[in-house]
Amino acid sequence: MNTLTETGLLAGRNLRRFFKTPQLVADTVMFPVILLFLMLLVFGELVGAATRGAYIDRLAPVIILFSAAYGAVGTGIGFHTDLRSGLVDRFRAMDIGRLSVLTGRLAGDLVRVLIVAVVTTAVAYLAGFRFTQGPLAALAFFGVVLLFASMFLWLAMVVALTASSEQAVSGALNTPVTLLLFLSSGFVPLEQFPGFLQPIVRANPLSLGGDALVGLSQGGPVAAPVLFTLAWTVVVTAISAPLCVRLYRRR
Repeated sequence: MNTLTETGLLAGRNLRRFFKTPQLVADTVMFPVILLFLMLLVFGELVGAATRGAYIDRLAPVIILFSAAYGAVGTGIGFHTDLRSGLVDRFRAMDIGRLSVLTGRLAGDLVRVLIVAVVTTAVAYLAGFRFTQGPLAALAFFGVVLLFASMFLWLAMVVALTASSEQAVSGALNTPVTLLLFLSSGFVPLEQFPGFLQPIVRANPLSLGGDALVGLSQGGPVAAPVLFTLAWTVVVTAISAPLCVRLYRRR
């Protein structure tokens, strides 16, 4: 088999394992939905009054991106479990390319991210979120989500290969992802942050990705935030992907 076929088979295996665990599916899908309505309830009137347009138009994109980044925690824990349980060693004993194990995990989890993004978007429609820029922009919207998710998935696999336990994987990923959320312009406008934090918030990949999704769904600047999001993805992936491959080969 070639690498593409092996990647598809391993991605399918990971997805089947995911869907065979109803509680995991429910938690993965419900978390961003609950967070969406919680933040809408807490900040909706306060922030909506200080910004142009409906708060849901900015909140939904950042929640979708956050769920994609947060889903990398599950990727890291799942991959770490496969490594420690001996499953990956069994793959090595088979006629399967080593790179296929990594790309299979990545591809399967990207499909999971896409499913969660589509469900969250559909629920956000109930709160007033809309695509107003046409079908191509809507497709590009989800393309940016996958682009954003890919860099976190590579980072999660690097952490899984170096961490000593599942708790270490979770701790190494949870805190940075949560900080990205609260230091982004998704919940409150950039201008509401203290001056010394604004450069950090402005450069935050979650802020840039959120701006790109807002532009693709509601209108506004698109090229610059998409290019900056792409730059983040290229830089992070260029560092983490080769490192991940090197660590995996050394095991």
